[in-house]
Amino acid sequence: MFKKMIAVLSALFLSASAALSVDYSGKTVTIWVPFKAGGGTDAVARALTGPLSANLPGNPSVVVKNVTEGGGIGSVNTYVAKHGKDKDGLVVLATSGSTQLPFLFKDKRVRYDYKKFVAVHGAGTGGVVYVRSDLGIKDIIKDFDKLKGKKLLYGSQGISSLDAVPALAFDMLGLPVKIVYGMKGRKGGRAAIMRGETTIDYQTSSSYKKHIKPLVDKGEMVPLMTWGVQKGNKIVRDPNFPNLPCFTEVYEKVTGKKPGGEEFQAWSAMFAAGFTTQKFLVLPKGTKNSVIKTWQKAAEGIVADKAAMKVLNKKLGTYPHYIGNKDLKVALKNASTMKGSTYKYLSNWLASKK
Repeated sequence: MFKKMIAVLSALFLSASAALSVDYSGKTVTIWVPFKAGGGTDAVARALTGPLSANLPGNPSVVVKNVTEGGGIGSVNTYVAKHGKDKDGLVVLATSGSTQLPFLFKDKRVRYDYKKFVAVHGAGTGGVVYVRSDLGIKDIIKDFDKLKGKKLLYGSQGISSLDAVPALAFDMLGLPVKIVYGMKGRKGGRAAIMRGETTIDYQTSSSYKKHIKPLVDKGEMVPLMTWGVQKGNKIVRDPNFPNLPCFTEVYEKVTGKKPGGEEFQAWSAMFAAGFTTQKFLVLPKGTKNSVIKTWQKAAEGIVADKAAMKVLNKKLGTYPHYIGNKDLKVALKNASTMKGSTYKYLSNWLASKK
């Protein structure tokens, strides 16, 4: 027992000593954002600058660098080329579902590997599916047969994107949704349904609350379900929308069976990458262990920072944040891993949608 206590105390001392060996005094730490200023990932990154500066040793200046050449994928490729062998933690990468899903899809443009990143912070979001009220649908479960008989059009920015999550969900439910491509992001999809060009849509939680909830209150739109949130091995109701059923709940009610098989494994992997942990801060795998521990410790200060959390909750919704090495490893693995048979199914399904 005594030896065990000595071992634990020694480990704590070494960990503390390692953290103390990192000092960013007088330095500038950069958050590399692979998207333009003003977007969701940019807003989240900027909210993190204050708590990170306050909690990193030496209180360095923390700035955001927006790198947009080549789009999200191209920018992450550039980060890896320029900083993939960095060890000092001076440039951290902000990832998003838009860069995580292409990795899952094995997009040929991707030249980065999530297994070669180390997460220091993770955050998730949610999504709400809704329809135009003139469809006459009030409850997705009670009115499901009626919904199946309607003309369902969904405006998409492209199937190899976050839109794969709703598209596969619609297929799993057996809804005859026709996907209309060419939208410029979810903003474009939102504009299309508001103009009456489409009839079914989804928005992330924050966008739904800001743009669609007022239309629901006016009687113009009707919410159907959320994607839900991950709780252990289950997907449960989104606490931000407790009165709406989650996708898995709807699936069980309308099909009479629990979701499973390769299609659900594929959907779950995309859900993890696109929603459960949509945002990560990551460092290259070769970063010094003392630096990784320092960053992970500093990231714990994010959830204690009221100003930062106010922005994050507004941009993402009130969802769990992932801190601590163990939880972060699991979260990043879930958001970037798919077994071969599941990928084969997903690849064939994606091809059928193009």
